[in-house]
Amino acid sequence: MYLSLRLKIILFTIIYICPIYYTHAQTSDDIISNIKIEGNQRVELDTISSYLNISSGDVFDIDKLNNSLKNLYSTGFFSDVNIVRNGSVILVQVIENPIINRVVFEGNKEIEDEILEAEVSVKSRNLFTRSKIQEDVQRILTLYRNEGSLSSTVKPNIISLDQNRVDVVFEINEGENTIINSITFNGNKEFSDRRLRDVIITRQTRWYSILSASDKYDPQQLQVDENLLRKFYKDNGFADVDIKSAVAQLDREKDGFNIIFTIDEGNEYKYGEIKIISNIVEIDTKSIITQLNMEVGDIYSAGKIEKSVNVITKFVNEQGFPFTEIIPEVDRIENKNELSVIFRINDAEKKYVNRIIIRGNERTLDKVIRRNIRLAEGDAYVPSLLARSKTLISNLGFFSRVDLTESSTNKEGNTDILVDVQETSTGELSFGGGFSSQVGGLLNLGISEKNFLGKGQRVSLQAKFSEREADYTASFSEPYFLNRDLYSSTNLYNNRIDYKESSYELERQGFNVSGNFSLSEYIRQSIRYSLESRKLTPRTGASASIVSEKGETVLSEISSSLNIDTTDNQRLPTEGYTFSIASAFAGLGGDKEFLRINNNGNYYKSFNEEAIIVNVEYNAGLIMGLGQDILISDRYFLGGNSFRGFDQSGVGPRDKNNSDSLGGNLFYTSSIKTSFGVGLPPELGIRANWFTTVGSLTGVDKSTVTFHDDSSIRMSSGVGISWNSPFGPISIIFSQALIKEDYDRTEAISFGIGTKF
Repeated sequence: MYLSLRLKIILFTIIYICPIYYTHAQTSDDIISNIKIEGNQRVELDTISSYLNISSGDVFDIDKLNNSLKNLYSTGFFSDVNIVRNGSVILVQVIENPIINRVVFEGNKEIEDEILEAEVSVKSRNLFTRSKIQEDVQRILTLYRNEGSLSSTVKPNIISLDQNRVDVVFEINEGENTIINSITFNGNKEFSDRRLRDVIITRQTRWYSILSASDKYDPQQLQVDENLLRKFYKDNGFADVDIKSAVAQLDREKDGFNIIFTIDEGNEYKYGEIKIISNIVEIDTKSIITQLNMEVGDIYSAGKIEKSVNVITKFVNEQGFPFTEIIPEVDRIENKNELSVIFRINDAEKKYVNRIIIRGNERTLDKVIRRNIRLAEGDAYVPSLLARSKTLISNLGFFSRVDLTESSTNKEGNTDILVDVQETSTGELSFGGGFSSQVGGLLNLGISEKNFLGKGQRVSLQAKFSEREADYTASFSEPYFLNRDLYSSTNLYNNRIDYKESSYELERQGFNVSGNFSLSEYIRQSIRYSLESRKLTPRTGASASIVSEKGETVLSEISSSLNIDTTDNQRLPTEGYTFSIASAFAGLGGDKEFLRINNNGNYYKSFNEEAIIVNVEYNAGLIMGLGQDILISDRYFLGGNSFRGFDQSGVGPRDKNNSDSLGGNLFYTSSIKTSFGVGLPPELGIRANWFTTVGSLTGVDKSTVTFHDDSSIRMSSGVGISWNSPFGPISIIFSQALIKEDYDRTEAISFGIGTKF
């Protein structure tokens, strides 16, 4: 009985009293009474508290403390975090990451600081973390590997400063560039290794490789080369070509790569059938097919099909059908190595321009780009106008890259146009020199900005000196005067030219103002006014006709011209034509009165992917005095650069007594010029040129002296080599006057060397 009672007391204590004690213990020790934070300098207490999963009054929970620890580390604010429990108090101890004072790169020569700064993630005033530093080391190494420097190393050096700041210094050892020892091709039967090497950008290392960077191994470039090879084959009849692999093998010495391309050429195809089928009755397909640069029996070319699509699209758009799509269908003709090509012209969904978004123009104002876009928001979307817009924006010369693409929108039947540009340097401080067989030594000094204040305005100050000439010019041009399509320019000049071939010196000071405006997409009209003071000083022994013109005169002239330009690139045209006709009247208060008419034109055509460029050019001019003789300073001269094969002013009227060149009132020339490669790698910039020129110069008003003058035709032909070298353009031309008069002056060799810094 007694034992039973005692057992009951023990059980009662275990069941009821112990839980009460446990609850009391938890309440006093396991409830967090306070959270203290130590070590923070910049990070606010509230910010740290917001990352904690605990707060005062909570029950102590080890999992919540661990999560709080992870949260604080994940912020990147701290290099060390420690959370300690001291009874009911939680102590949070932090050591803040330092602030980066500056980021410095040392030892880099191949890659500029600006490129490295853009690549790394650590920046001045950012928080320092070692993980980001290591990531940036890998980024820098990747940059160098892409440049062909596989042996480069990067060591981060952290320099501690006061106020918990650090300098980050990336010490770079660029190492040696990994060169390309050989490039070989397997499976190529129709084209030699040498021919295929000319197609790709990657180059074997040669003695002249110091002039180029294309002999450095770049894994990404190999992918581009694969595409270039594929395009080359498809443009030369091999529609089924397969570039199976492009492998880079490191040689035994590990100082260079051997590149191996494996190719399955497939069969060569020709066009067996070419058709244009339109579901729009009003479109004349017969007129279109005559404009295509492809015929039945020609070697198949994927590039020609792509160009034909553009030709058809442009033709159809200009005929008033903007909502069309051109679909080329290429099918194999059974049992023949021939392809059938059908261009289908279909009605397309009506599409309008929603927004035009311009990106990448940090300096150039949006309006400068937008006014060259031939589409506006709300217009019908016309692909040919988009292509034309790209040409116009590229012609500005402000951008190294211009891309215009479509972008889908949430609005049905609408598309956005994305204009992505990459700006290039538009300012130039130049100091140049050279030598020419025409004018002797040359020195050019200048400062210019062709995108002044990002408005597309051009400002220029130039000075040019040679044995023949001293010239000073200041100019300003505004392409959109009064916010209209009105190009205006003003020029001030002061020059002196020694015309040794005519035994006189001419000094000129003056200015001209001009404006031109658009009449249509490719046609512009211009008007110009010039006012000029001139002083002619004859040399001893000069022709009597020149001596009679000694002294000062004033020229006041107004002129107008009509200009057509359909070329693909105004600076380096390869397709299209130009035409210009100009008339001028001198008088208007000046000493001399005359009428002048000038006319010139150019036609450009390229072949074999611009490997060959043909240019047909003609020039003509006529000047007529209004009751007065034409002064020598207003006449035309031919020779030198204007008529190869003849000396400066070597063609046309000449004084019989002292052989002074007198110039002429009428001239014409016509030339055909061909530029082509010489079998050397294109990156060397060496091209050959062939030309033939015919023309004549005649007509002198002076009758007080006896002179030679014959309107007979002259002809010359020649070849030349031009090199766009790293030191400036270098050219040498060998020419011969095939048809000439006895009194003409010829020049068999001319050359020029120039540079600009």
